Amino acid sequence: MLDGISVLKAINLNDKIDLGKEIAVVGGGNVAIDVARCALRIGVKKVTMLYRRTRDEMPANAEEIEEAMHEGIEISYLVAPQKVLPGGKKLSVECIRMKLGEPDASGRARPIPIAGSEFVVEVDRLIAAIGQASSVPECFAVSMKKGCIVADEKSLASSRKGVFSGGDIVSGPASVIEAIQAGRKAASAIDKYLGGKGKIDQRLIPAEEKFACLGREEGFAYKKRVERPVTPAAERLRGFIQEEGSLAQEKAMMEARRCMQCQLRLKIAHAPLPGQLPEHDESKMPPPPGTTVPL
Repeated sequence: MLDGISVLKAINLNDKIDLGKEIAVVGGGNVAIDVARCALRIGVKKVTMLYRRTRDEMPANAEEIEEAMHEGIEISYLVAPQKVLPGGKKLSVECIRMKLGEPDASGRARPIPIAGSEFVVEVDRLIAAIGQASSVPECFAVSMKKGCIVADEKSLASSRKGVFSGGDIVSGPASVIEAIQAGRKAASAIDKYLGGKGKIDQRLIPAEEKFACLGREEGFAYKKRVERPVTPAAERLRGFIQEEGSLAQEKAMMEARRCMQCQLRLKIAHAPLPGQLPEHDESKMPPPPGTTVPL
């Protein structure tokens, strides 16, 4: 049995790792998805994910789940491994089916084992990707709750004077951009704590408003999004090939023309988007310029 982070590290460092031909990945988060998808790219023929809740409760990004399924990864919902049975050339993993009960501390429905529903899955490797625990030294002397540091929502100040916390250690697993946001918020709070005004709103590139107008492209609010080109699943499984391509200049310009200039809307009182207008009904809207209307 292997852990997901170790597998991803080995693959990333090009270390030799033999996962066999069939594996099972336990978990439903982004690490579990990454392990499953990477395994296909290093020669594994069949990957099954075992997740104890349903698709609705999976914490992994929805796009990642969809792409994993397009690549042929099977996801067994409401299933949890119980133990590995001895004997045999392959790993015999005894699993049990689950049902959902009342919400637990995470806000998701609690999975409950269904008595008598045990079954066996045979694989070459079993990989656990069910999350990691935080490790905060006792010498930090800060208040903790459910493995996370307790911090003020606005200032991110902890229970210890002069110590501020943010990111996953406060919120639990989240995105990188949320951690960056927490860092900026904490930096402002620390500046105030040290006697400053807390103003840290510097930008690397100043915003230019040469054309301060909304909707300079007629029909901009109704143009469809320009989708990025995606490498077909069969082709990208040959190795670690880039999944999403970039937009050609013409397509990029088309997408940029859909910009609703939200930074300008913030300066205008009562400036709803088209879809927020009370009388808005797309079926009654005139077609965008250049649209052919059937007679």
